[in-house]
Amino acid sequence: MRMLVIADIHGYSNKISEFFNKLNTKNIDVVVCPGDFTDMFNIPSGFTQENIAELVLQKLLSLNKPLFCVPGNHDPYEIVDIFEEYGVNIHNKKTKFNGFYFIGWGGAATPFMTIFEPSEEETKMVLDKYREDSTPDTIFVVHNPPYNTKLDKTDTGKHVGSKEIRKFIEDTQPRLVISAHIHERKGTDKIDKTTIFYPGPFFEGNYGVVEITKNKLDCKIYNVNK
Repeated sequence: MRMLVIADIHGYSNKISEFFNKLNTKNIDVVVCPGDFTDMFNIPSGFTQENIAELVLQKLLSLNKPLFCVPGNHDPYEIVDIFEEYGVNIHNKKTKFNGFYFIGWGGAATPFMTIFEPSEEETKMVLDKYREDSTPDTIFVVHNPPYNTKLDKTDTGKHVGSKEIRKFIEDTQPRLVISAHIHERKGTDKIDKTTIFYPGPFFEGNYGVVEITKNKLDCKIYNVNK
């Protein structure tokens, strides 16, 4: 299975069409988007964040591939209803595709009072429902990266990821975690046998392609401008 990973679009609608026209979607089986479709500080005049979310989703769906989404911390709570309407929601859900189980949990706690910020207590309560469901064939899609990894470290050196997401990974060992959120920390890391992958923000042209089978896992980062 080949996955196209597009994260942190942040409502840059002026770049969306340009970037999407450059994407190579040949042999892609599914598109995965781990949040921040919109940006609470980047809303064009005359639009709402819900409007922008729909525009982004429609562009993603124009790729004619199955699509799985979770919200980011900048996204309005109503985006989950929009995901449901378009049939792409995996936030607080489990679904099976091409022999793999996808489990999703969006949002991220921050010091900036953004919109979609589930607490660690809420995160634990939700993830506890899926502990028995996670298998070596699970792909865990989150906006917030797990705590104390290469992908949750800010430029100040502080780790700001979720401890509950990390604990869930340690306890259940999914095959792959797809994350987002910390724009400066694209790349991969490992927690025991689990690979964590963030391709970087799409508003800078970054995207990822993951090839995953029973015996292979390969994560690559690309940029539409290179």
